[in-house]
Amino acid sequence: MTSWRARLRRALAWPARLAAAWAPPVAALLAAVLLGLALLAVVVLVAAVLAWVAGPGWWRPVLERLPAHLVPPYREEDLLPLAMTVLAAACLLTGAGGWLRRRAARDESFDTLLRRVSTWGVVLGLLLASGSLVYADARSIEAAPEPPYGPEGYAEAVRRLGSEEAEVRLAAIHTLRRLARESERDRVTTADVMAAYVREHGSAVPPGRAGRPAADVQTALTVLGSVHDVPGAGRDWVCSCDLARIRVPGAELSGLNLGVAVLTSADLSGARLSGANLDHADLTRADLRGALLDGAALPYAVLFMADLGEADMDGADLRGADLFQTDLGRSSLRGADLRGVDLFGADLRGADLRGADLTGASLSGADLRGADLRTAILRDADLKGTNLKGAHLAGANLTNADLTGTDLTGAELSGAETGGRTKLPPGVGVGQAASVGTQ
Repeated sequence: MTSWRARLRRALAWPARLAAAWAPPVAALLAAVLLGLALLAVVVLVAAVLAWVAGPGWWRPVLERLPAHLVPPYREEDLLPLAMTVLAAACLLTGAGGWLRRRAARDESFDTLLRRVSTWGVVLGLLLASGSLVYADARSIEAAPEPPYGPEGYAEAVRRLGSEEAEVRLAAIHTLRRLARESERDRVTTADVMAAYVREHGSAVPPGRAGRPAADVQTALTVLGSVHDVPGAGRDWVCSCDLARIRVPGAELSGLNLGVAVLTSADLSGARLSGANLDHADLTRADLRGALLDGAALPYAVLFMADLGEADMDGADLRGADLFQTDLGRSSLRGADLRGVDLFGADLRGADLRGADLTGASLSGADLRGADLRTAILRDADLKGTNLKGAHLAGANLTNADLTGTDLTGAELSGAETGGRTKLPPGVGVGQAASVGTQ
């Protein structure tokens, strides 16, 4: 009977034999992996040095023909194909090393093992290399811009704007929008083309949607006002396009940038312009009845004789705007910034001006009958000859305001703040309702 010592010695001999059999291939594998990584590091280092060197050279055509994921600088999406390429190089080198090592092998079993290592190394290396190239090509196709591009594509998109089919025209507008986003050269031209398209098709109203612009016209307007959103355009970009006499009632223009645009005599009744930028825009005689302009930026805009009846302009920025003879009847201007505006002869009957800032505004000859001016700031305002019959001025700030010749019949002045050089009509005192009209 075999003793337990002999059995233990025999059991411990198997791991030693196994380690002796596997030590050469494992060492060869590790050496091949390290060699592959070293070679790849050298290639990457050389490519980085060549890419850093300024000026043209013989190496540029070589780099251009290499897969994009092998040329630095590397992006996050390059990591997977780059790792697959490294493993492919390691496997191929392992296969080559196994093939060279088996030529010197004397043990038949070791020769068989090396043959397997060599075969599988080559197979895996080819599979990984092919996979990295396929993955990189698929990603480059996904990231490639959609045609058409270039002068031919632009001309074709403009030509399709004249199609009789609305779907074709809409697709052309989307193409031009994409071109404008990708090409700074086409940005201004696209805005001009969209403006011409809106002027030509702005009066078209689709069946069943009375009071709303057609889908293609609405999209063209959106393109016009959103060019500043493209990369590199910046918020300083302005439309400055000619949209005179367009008819787009009910249009959705919220948040768009239409600064310096010419909108004279435009029909924008019921349009949504919340938060829109209309800085220095020309809205002379424009129809903005019932429009939503809350939070809109209209500093130094020209609204001469425009119709803003029942418009919502809460919180709008109207600093320095020209509102000469503008119709603002029953409009809402709560909290609006109206500093320095010209409201000479404007119609503000029934307007809600609670909390509005009218510092230095010119309201001479304006009609403010029944207007709500509670807590409004009228410091240094010119109110000479203004009609304030039945107006609510409780808590208003009238410091240095000039109200000479103002009709305050039935006006509520309780709590109004006066001081400095405030000028009130004869017989009118602050702290009580005015009951006597003065001329």
